[in-house]
Amino acid sequence: MDIYREIGRLNPRQKEAVLHTDGPLLILAGAGSGKTRVITMRTAYLIHTGVPPRSVLAVTFTNKAAKEMKERVRSMVSGGAGSPVISTFHSFCLKVLRKEIEHLGYRKDFTIYDTSEQVSLLRNILSDIKFYDKSFKPESVLERISRTKNDFILPSVMQAGDAKNDPLAEASEAVYPKYLEALKSLNALDFDDLLLLTLKLFREHPDVLEKYRERFRYIMVDEYQDTNRVQYDFIRLLTGKRKNLCVVGDDDQSIYGWRGASLGNILDFEKDFPGTLTVRLEQNYRSFGNILRAANGVITHNRKRMEKSLWSDRGDGPRVNILKARDTEDEADWVVNRIAAIKFERNAPYEDFAVIYRANTFSRPFEEALRRQRIPYSVVGGTSYFENKEIRDLSAYLKIIANPSDDMSLLRAANVPKRGLGTGAVCGLSDFSRANSFSLLEAFGKASGSSGLSPRAAGSAEALFGLISRYRELFKKGRDMGRILNELIGELNYREYLTELYKTPETAFRKIENLAGFADSISHYESAEKAPSLHGFLETMALTDLIEEKEEKGGRGVTLISYHSSKGLEFPVVFIAGTEEDILPHKKSADSAEGIEEERRLFYVGITRAMNELYITYADQRSKYGKDTPAVPSRFIDEIPPESVRKLDRFEKLDPEREKVFAEKFFANIKEIFKD
Repeated sequence: MDIYREIGRLNPRQKEAVLHTDGPLLILAGAGSGKTRVITMRTAYLIHTGVPPRSVLAVTFTNKAAKEMKERVRSMVSGGAGSPVISTFHSFCLKVLRKEIEHLGYRKDFTIYDTSEQVSLLRNILSDIKFYDKSFKPESVLERISRTKNDFILPSVMQAGDAKNDPLAEASEAVYPKYLEALKSLNALDFDDLLLLTLKLFREHPDVLEKYRERFRYIMVDEYQDTNRVQYDFIRLLTGKRKNLCVVGDDDQSIYGWRGASLGNILDFEKDFPGTLTVRLEQNYRSFGNILRAANGVITHNRKRMEKSLWSDRGDGPRVNILKARDTEDEADWVVNRIAAIKFERNAPYEDFAVIYRANTFSRPFEEALRRQRIPYSVVGGTSYFENKEIRDLSAYLKIIANPSDDMSLLRAANVPKRGLGTGAVCGLSDFSRANSFSLLEAFGKASGSSGLSPRAAGSAEALFGLISRYRELFKKGRDMGRILNELIGELNYREYLTELYKTPETAFRKIENLAGFADSISHYESAEKAPSLHGFLETMALTDLIEEKEEKGGRGVTLISYHSSKGLEFPVVFIAGTEEDILPHKKSADSAEGIEEERRLFYVGITRAMNELYITYADQRSKYGKDTPAVPSRFIDEIPPESVRKLDRFEKLDPEREKVFAEKFFANIKEIFKD
């Protein structure tokens, strides 16, 4: 590929961003402004100018974005040049920790705990410290701990007394240090630890930090507005004195404050990195002018933002359609009828349509209306394949096989399928392991030496230890792992267990099919990797973005999706539903200026998903807890410039300018049917 010819096709602002290689660079990339093209071309240009590919690091937030960047850069760079490191934050930190974590007192064969494993561990700790407050769930404690970690607050710096008169904060404060200790004793990390421990490693071991600074001389960060405190500190440390840092983002699309993202990271970038060149990408290649004027009109009401205004050379296009429905059901029926009409008029595929709402709890009336008209649809953000019981059971076996210290996985596997190791036997083995200072798995292997166990229970425990030991040796080679997993499933009689557990044959068959899919996934992983390993497969599972995975599998029909999940996507026709006070802005955010501004950014993200047509709907009354409650249209609707708005009558079937086209197509179809 001729890199200079490709650069010549960029607009002036895009070209400026690509050609600026040294020193700090902030690319303010508005929605639909071609940012992926810019950062991939900038990566290729760096390599073309002589920068060794291994010295370039690009980090982003999703596996999908990293994969797309890799493919694009590969198409721009000659095969012999090598490849830059393009990765998610978590994947990059995982690779660092696999090499360096022994500096922090962990073994390299650590396990990564998912949410359910974290909750189980927290539940055990809460029970151990006799914290029985029923007003909150362990999941709430976990959320507090996650936020604390993302702010890089360690137990040693927590302020005593912060939890006064707040039972949830009190529990979180009491559990946090014990939770960290338990994870370390299990040689396990949670998702937040991948970032937190890498930052801790770099801060406490300057020689390790210097090694990575020396290697990565040019760093790029995508979606910078979504970074939290730990990610910010990590990037600043890694950048070092060279300051060859390019960040790409859009403060107007910062919608993850609730999970720790700090808008200040992008707003303060020019102050944090003196001499920054700021390039604004404002030309939008996605949407018609009226859609962009609506987006600009809304977002300019935010005070905390960097000035920019989206524009397009596609023309004005249709105005933004706003509809007031009678109630929840009427809103859904109208939206689905409009989808059916547009499809008929243009013969558009159902995949062109998206319905965006606050959260998946709002999908129900739309699903029912779509089903009534037999229109195919997919709900983005449903239950993951990897959350199924059978997959979680087998994953527990694989995790204890990979990491002998993973007591939580052993406890899950111990009696699935049943083998006579009930709660009493497992508690006895736990006491036996603590009394003799060895791991729980070792206690299983020496169970006959425990006086509190029956011979049958001791035999079952030692048999499980033997099975895990044998399969550890089999998996060590990293070959034929799909076949080995199938052997394990067979030896466990797990298919028979599922048949007994699920009484309906259809459910049991579906669950057994999932086992085959799981074996296929480990075989696929093995064929795609140069040096496959069981650890590597488990890491791939742990780092999978579940929403992204659903997108890659390909939804069928109309897309039903939340604002947060829609970020980064685009659709020819978009319906934004439930645009009412207490929903958008959400009632929990309405009391603070910062909360309102994030809610406004959420609406902005929804608007800018639309390419050709945008419909915004709200109801006069909405069903809540089985009762119809009066609803008030969102204040954000009034922020859309009136000249870009068209208010619809709910009985209106089509825009007047398209009625003639619709009628001609209708009668043409009738003639086609009866022409014989």
